[in-house]
Amino acid sequence: MDGDFQNNIENLPLLKNTRYENIFKVYQKDTGQYYYNLLQSIFLPEQLNEDYVYYQQISTKMPWTAVSFNAYKNIDLWWLICLANKIYNPLKYPERGTLIKIIKPQYVSTILAEIRNALK
Repeated sequence: MDGDFQNNIENLPLLKNTRYENIFKVYQKDTGQYYYNLLQSIFLPEQLNEDYVYYQQISTKMPWTAVSFNAYKNIDLWWLICLANKIYNPLKYPERGTLIKIIKPQYVSTILAEIRNALK
């Protein structure tokens, strides 16, 4: 069963590179319906260079989308922050005082490309 990324399928809308859905391959059923393989695991590159990250202390309890907006001016990268911090339940918000790892904005494109290439 071969799949392809959504942005490579003409019938589907284009997604921004930062969208969580954009890292999973899309498959098509015999009925014509499309679906994602969400069971596939995603990982950061093995040796994430410490120069690529900074640490931030959470000042107030907030959703991961707000943390993403504060870091990147984009709510779509919540999943990357959760991945970098080994957060497996994104519905649980970070508590006040929690120290989290954030990938520096200038390295996000590089990291996204590495994640996607690992899934090919």
